[in-house]
Amino acid sequence: MNVHLHESRANDLDALQYELSGCTRCVEAGFIPEARPVFRGRAGHHRMIVGQAPGARGHRNGVPWSGTSGDILRAWFNRSGYPPEEFLESWYFTSLTKCFPGKVAGSKGDRAPSAAERKLCAPWLAGEFALVRPELIVTLGRLAAEALVPGARRLALGELVGTVWDVDLGWGEVSVVPLPHPSGVSRWRNDPANRLLVDRALDRLGDLRAAGRG
Repeated sequence: MNVHLHESRANDLDALQYELSGCTRCVEAGFIPEARPVFRGRAGHHRMIVGQAPGARGHRNGVPWSGTSGDILRAWFNRSGYPPEEFLESWYFTSLTKCFPGKVAGSKGDRAPSAAERKLCAPWLAGEFALVRPELIVTLGRLAAEALVPGARRLALGELVGTVWDVDLGWGEVSVVPLPHPSGVSRWRNDPANRLLVDRALDRLGDLRAAGRG
């Protein structure tokens, strides 16, 4: 890669992240009471994790995947050959919406960001894609998979998890590996048959790493 081009993209990403850190669009639209965008990474990262939205702990401390779900995610990636101690430094972390959407009323679960919220945040994600240009993307949860995998809205989550998709995002083919959200309260993930699908997906992720694609 041309060094000057790489430096230009890195500077542009710094500028985008600076602007993103001050974004209050969803507060102004009345969707959330407080904006604290959570993301982490740099232009040199070739691997990206795209989730649905930050969790409560990430909202408080600004560190992505720092709660119980993050512990599960680290265990998954460790199984695929990615050391947990290098987790935060070896991936670019982002999500469809960058701020904690709050809890579902009367539930322990987090609220899924609405289509309107995702639309407000979409330009940030598009900018991250264009400037980071990852070679491997892991999506977490159905909404994230639908944002990247063509035709995913017509597929069940069980038809997505365990597969690898080569998707052209504008700078060449990117390997997309869908995983479920690593929530400890997920009924889908705790079904034994679905756990086998997760194991298959982690095997595929390990194969991509061994082949130099991740």
